Amino acid sequence: MTLALRALPVAGRGNRKGPREVLLMLLHSRYMKIVTHPAFTIPLFIASLYALYFTPAFDFLMESKPGHLGMMVHFLAVGLVFFWPIMGIDPGPHRPGYVMRMLELFAGMPFHAFFGIALMMASQPMIGTYANPPASLGIDALSDQHAAGGIAWAFSEIPSVLVLIALVFQWYRSEQRVARRADRAADRDGDKELEAYNAYLASLQARGR
Repeated sequence: MTLALRALPVAGRGNRKGPREVLLMLLHSRYMKIVTHPAFTIPLFIASLYALYFTPAFDFLMESKPGHLGMMVHFLAVGLVFFWPIMGIDPGPHRPGYVMRMLELFAGMPFHAFFGIALMMASQPMIGTYANPPASLGIDALSDQHAAGGIAWAFSEIPSVLVLIALVFQWYRSEQRVARRADRAADRDGDKELEAYNAYLASLQARGR
């Protein structure tokens, strides 16, 4: 979004709204506020995982390559919508404070871990498409699914930890910027007070003369 806003030209005097202005309106629209609100992003992040993997929709999508690719695109879009309000730097709706963003990040972690545990405890393959792999592969579908659940449970939190580190770094840099602005404001106020005091002394000197 930031790259697009920098690359798109500003609308001319005769054109009230160009592509850049339309993009800005979209970023600050009520629709975007709803889509990026935690009350929407967190349920979407959790529901997308369980509604796909634990329903017949997953079996249907995995039967074809377009369905598989469509599922990947869906998860990518959901991930972007979930993480953009947390750590995005593009212009957009007003974002909550850093503590609230961390709470948003932590809110989805238990559900993701439980998903991995559910895969490990399953007594049968989740989908029928790969339930009977060719014998030449030497793969047991259920054992493979249990291994996948272990990977999901053990390693799924690594991206969240990386996001948390990036979020803490953003918070630190934000506090530094606030401190610098406060110092500059204090310097300006101090200069004004000094100028006023010098003017007062000058007026006293003028009266004495």
